[in-house]
Amino acid sequence: MKKSILLITLLTLSTASFFTSCSNDTAIDSQVQPTKVVAPPTGEFLVSPSGYRNPSSGLIIVYDKAGNMMKQVDIGSTSMNFEKWVYADGTVRYSYLKYDHNVYHMPNVGYNAGEFIILNQDFQEINKISLLPYGSRTSADNNALDGHDFILISDSHYIAMAYFEKAVNNISADAKPNCKVVAPIIQEVDNGEVIWEWDGTNEPELYATSVEGNDYKTGALTQDYAHLNSIYIDPKDNNIVVSFRNLNQVVKIDRVTSEILWRLGGKNSDFPMTTEQKFLRQHDAHFLADGKTLILFDNGDAKERPFTRIVEFALDEKNKRITNYKSMYLPDRSFSQYMGSVIKTDSSYFIGCGGDPRVIEVELATGQKIFEKKLSLPSYRAYRY
Repeated sequence: MKKSILLITLLTLSTASFFTSCSNDTAIDSQVQPTKVVAPPTGEFLVSPSGYRNPSSGLIIVYDKAGNMMKQVDIGSTSMNFEKWVYADGTVRYSYLKYDHNVYHMPNVGYNAGEFIILNQDFQEINKISLLPYGSRTSADNNALDGHDFILISDSHYIAMAYFEKAVNNISADAKPNCKVVAPIIQEVDNGEVIWEWDGTNEPELYATSVEGNDYKTGALTQDYAHLNSIYIDPKDNNIVVSFRNLNQVVKIDRVTSEILWRLGGKNSDFPMTTEQKFLRQHDAHFLADGKTLILFDNGDAKERPFTRIVEFALDEKNKRITNYKSMYLPDRSFSQYMGSVIKTDSSYFIGCGGDPRVIEVELATGQKIFEKKLSLPSYRAYRY
């Protein structure tokens, strides 16, 4: 993501007009799949500034539209991806990943392992969510989730993701036997049962398209070849759009068959791209309200392009064509190497700068910064409602 800022609202395929009038709160029904939509440039925003893997301190904070603190809670550990959800009946929920230093954490892999905490509107904890056993995984295996993204559909229905250490033998003939990789897992659960799960190691092509310089031959470390960092439900077809940072690629996945439907960016893009259009180490990939335009936080790369952009692609998914494209560098050509998020409104981009500890708003017409809130620590994303 996705990412995200990003709002989830009740809609069906026939309610296109709803996009233009909805609020930024997340209206959800367990029978109708959610989507992330544009928010008006008013209302509160949420951040979770935290030190990386800090087992003793972490904040979740709600600010008003002017950047004044409305509520702050120290959850006692690194927090990540603090988000608000509103069900169709008006019920309010919040969610965030709480880092658990007691669970196994793969060394040299950039993620926070833990469980998602669900809060009610009074910030009282009502649920804890972990990775459920599925397929060859048993209850004895690591059940930690990853905090890069999460979708709450109802109190009993959600989509979560995990980084799971796995020994594989489907990389290549010269790869080390039982080479350990970070398997990107997307798990959908309803009423305590796994109803769909996607495991990236079932797609061997992804090993070869990684841009991370993986060492599959010696397997000295667990190889984080994909680095899944956002998940989003496309309301047009209810399939999943995901962002893989270590592939420089956004991928659409069939939510029934688990088939990859298309790839944008990276080494094997299904959409022809110019050099200018290619994004690097991106986050928070999601469609805008028009259902055609994909927007993402294009971090850039310290060696290849040390500047961060917001990029938009109007996609013809059927014919695999980019029909329109626009990009905007962050003010002062600033660089956020890690993390980040974006919401587009009618007049601005609302941007969580991730590793650059601040939240900004940039006017679309001029590219000028019209709001800035500096944070004490980096926040993975900033969501506005």
